[in-house]
Amino acid sequence: MQIFASLRCYVLILPFIWSSAVLSESINWEDAKKSIFDARYEIGAVAGGITYLGVKEWNWGSASFKFNDEGWFGMDTGSGGMDKLGHMYSSYLIAEAIGNGLSRNNDADFSATYSALWASSLMLYVEVFDGYSADHGFSYEDVIFNSTGIAFSYLRTRNPKLKDLLDYRLDYRPSRGMKGFHPVTDYSGMRYLLAVKAAGVPSLRDTPLKYVELNLGYMAQGFKTSDAPYFPERKTELFVGISFNLDELLFKPFSENLGRVGKYASTVSHYYQPRGTYTKTSLDKRRACVTASCPL
Repeated sequence: MQIFASLRCYVLILPFIWSSAVLSESINWEDAKKSIFDARYEIGAVAGGITYLGVKEWNWGSASFKFNDEGWFGMDTGSGGMDKLGHMYSSYLIAEAIGNGLSRNNDADFSATYSALWASSLMLYVEVFDGYSADHGFSYEDVIFNSTGIAFSYLRTRNPKLKDLLDYRLDYRPSRGMKGFHPVTDYSGMRYLLAVKAAGVPSLRDTPLKYVELNLGYMAQGFKTSDAPYFPERKTELFVGISFNLDELLFKPFSENLGRVGKYASTVSHYYQPRGTYTKTSLDKRRACVTASCPL
């Protein structure tokens, strides 16, 4: 049975591997080796962090290999879909970090192609070893969202106009259910947002509207066991909103005064959206009782 499970795993990941291969018509081992060297610090840091979390937090090696059909955004899933958006965001960040390392010595096409290749490899490493965790299992849903996040990074790197127009961001404030700071697994404290930046629209770039962004966001709360004392019901929300473009408002105008700190803050502003810097209006809400005290 283990052989069949492994074969099934390989069949599922073939499209994943293929999607990485077709990112460029000229992927070759010489360029691949060069890309590893050029982004060795980023790749090494990510690989080390993944391995640490896998052993310490994700219980790698605690079970025989298994598949796990986790579902998508249903109210009967483990997080209402927040884990899927989290996989997309993590994969996107990893691809962006590796691409940043590659961009120091290479053009955009090279950086986009090989950051996608190595981010795909690292996330496949995560998913395969999740298959040996009693708490997780190999999830094809995760593979799909991993690939989506990497593809988004690839497209932004290849197309500067798209990068100027769209950001994918996380808003995180620790929830009461999980003690401490857990920006990877504390789903009830998270919101994911796709920001459309007016500054990326040529006709608006030199107008006051360049300070404004439109957001499409999603959040879910009350799905984890640790949430139960604080969230008597499971609830999700799809919302739209308006935010300030902090890069245009704060960091670009004062870049000379802020120096390197301002440069780092500018970069972070494209991936993190602080609570209180945007408004939100609900498009759709869902609720489901999980305790006897649920108000429904």
